Amino acid sequence: MFKFRLIAALMLGAALALSVAPVDAARDKKKDEKASVSKTGRVDKPTQSSQKFVKAFGKIADLYEADQYEEALAGLAKLDTPKATPYEKGKIAQLRGFIAYNQDDLITGIEQFKIAVATDSLPNEEHFQLKLTLAELYHMNDQFPESIAAFDDWLKDAETITGRNWALQAKNYFDQDQFEQALVYLDKAFATGDKPERAWQQMKANSLLSLERTDEAIAFGKTVLAENPDDAEFSNFLSALLLDAGKAKEAVAMLEAMRAAGKLDKENLYINLYAGYRELDRPKEAAALLSEGISKGIVKETKDRFLQIGEAYYDSEELVTALDAFRKAAALSPADGTADLYAGQVLLDQEKPQEARAAFTAAIQKGNLRQLGNAYYQLGIAELDSNNEAAAVAAFQKAQGYPDSAKNATQALKSLGR
Repeated sequence: MFKFRLIAALMLGAALALSVAPVDAARDKKKDEKASVSKTGRVDKPTQSSQKFVKAFGKIADLYEADQYEEALAGLAKLDTPKATPYEKGKIAQLRGFIAYNQDDLITGIEQFKIAVATDSLPNEEHFQLKLTLAELYHMNDQFPESIAAFDDWLKDAETITGRNWALQAKNYFDQDQFEQALVYLDKAFATGDKPERAWQQMKANSLLSLERTDEAIAFGKTVLAENPDDAEFSNFLSALLLDAGKAKEAVAMLEAMRAAGKLDKENLYINLYAGYRELDRPKEAAALLSEGISKGIVKETKDRFLQIGEAYYDSEELVTALDAFRKAAALSPADGTADLYAGQVLLDQEKPQEARAAFTAAIQKGNLRQLGNAYYQLGIAELDSNNEAAAVAAFQKAQGYPDSAKNATQALKSLGR
């Protein structure tokens, strides 16, 4: 079973460090090991325990491994007597800590592991591994300064330091917006030669970006992608980074190459390429791209996506296809009139005022408009073009009540002699 292994999560769910099994040492107390001395001079402790304790603890360990936590805790309570040796108390606290962790009780887990360490009675391997475990739990509980201190304490005696170990400390600093320090420990993680995890790569790129070292972030992203050219997730990250840095041409070139190779298979990649086309004033290609993504089932049919398609076609002066997209968006937004408003504007451009009037009315009824006054003003225009002057006047008068449309509405009323 692996439930006793503590995994603290980075971005994208990557693991940091793995903790030691809580029961093995007590079950095997007489294994022939040569006493060792740690870097700081701690002499390996002998496992001072009675046969009675070892037998009882083994049964409790079986309960633990069977997920019978309450029964295991009851058994530990019986073992926790004034006669228990420091080693036995350490093992009891250690197992209580793992049970608490598996019950999502990080506070109790931390308390029990601190007790286990404080007994200073466990063998070096378990004693120091529990210090790392404490660093993990502090991190998981968002106690980053405490995690940093616990990690530094463990580091003094650590014989082997993995990339995941260094990444834990990097994440502690990253989560406190201390990006320079995060980079220091990330570089140590990469330097171990362990296979880089996505979490490290994302964290390094984000740290560089947060420090406004954008060119370095992009260069790093390109290096990662060169090593893993089929990595769609990092392709999305890098293309977004390029777009944010004002390098739309590079982003588009990268994504178009993926599209040509049949690797544009994620919605976010389509969205980024759409954004690149829009940035480069290529609206018709942008609209066609999203339409393709929807037809392939890669891009979801949502109000926002159809709005984007409609806006791009409108900017391409493709009014028929723009209207179709806006109407599809309107059908998917019963409580938001934005798409109806846009559809009405297209219908006015097509000189279809009566249909436009219906669209503007629907937009106002649905609500959630950024510029409600503009909707009333547009409705007034549609009513006027439909020879409904009284209705137009009423709409313009409503539009006068909104700062964004007051001026135009007032001028319209004056032109009508009102």
